[in-house]
Amino acid sequence: MFLFSCDFQNEDIVCQVDKYQLTEDELDEIILLNDGSLDNSEDRDKAIEEWVDMQLLKLELEEKAPEVLNSNQQKVEKELAERNLFELENQFIRENLDSIITDSEIQAYYEKHRENYVSQSYIVRALYLKVADTLGNHNAIAESFLLKNDKHIEDVKKYANLYATNFYFEEKKWIYFEDLVRDIPISESKKKELIVNRDNAIFKESGFTHFINILDYRLKNISSPMEVEKKLIEKHILKRRVNALREKARETIIENVRQKYKVNYR
Repeated sequence: MFLFSCDFQNEDIVCQVDKYQLTEDELDEIILLNDGSLDNSEDRDKAIEEWVDMQLLKLELEEKAPEVLNSNQQKVEKELAERNLFELENQFIRENLDSIITDSEIQAYYEKHRENYVSQSYIVRALYLKVADTLGNHNAIAESFLLKNDKHIEDVKKYANLYATNFYFEEKKWIYFEDLVRDIPISESKKKELIVNRDNAIFKESGFTHFINILDYRLKNISSPMEVEKKLIEKHILKRRVNALREKARETIIENVRQKYKVNYR
């Protein structure tokens, strides 16, 4: 029969299951580990019952499969040692990490990894017109915007000069597509469809009508400015320093603790 008793007279011992004892300090740690409150009786009772179940299972395994219990304990000890070492590595890194990163280091990293900050963007030759809906029927200008003949471009330009809130009619010049459609409510899929098909479209939103006609397009490689990427580069540099310290930390920690504490081999 296993001894199973709780609420000892000894205030330090909360509960005992056979040879295993639970102290007040250990109980507090269990409660806090489970995000409970030390002043909550339900959290306290729950923590005690969980501890009791664990000890009972351990006793049962001691009786029926002691070799398995021993193997499991060895695995737990090994994992615990790794966790302890990892925490010591983190302390070593916090104590030795140089977190100051100069502008010259950022510039050097950016130049060395410039290809990581290059993306492709569409440039287009296009016409764009934004007109308030209060001006009434836009059917005539919509027809001209299709550019079925040379006269249409002139008609659109005259209309834009008179009524447009915003327009772009440099049909022979290239412009970044994203700059052109900054004010247009348009999805990414529609953007690509519009560009690659060299299409035209009309969009309405918030009392305005947007007319856009893509005449031609190209893909252009653009580099993100270093100032835009600066914070991300700082993180990359710090991460490299952390990784370098972690590689050094394990060997250094083991060597230091072997010198600090006495080890007797028998």
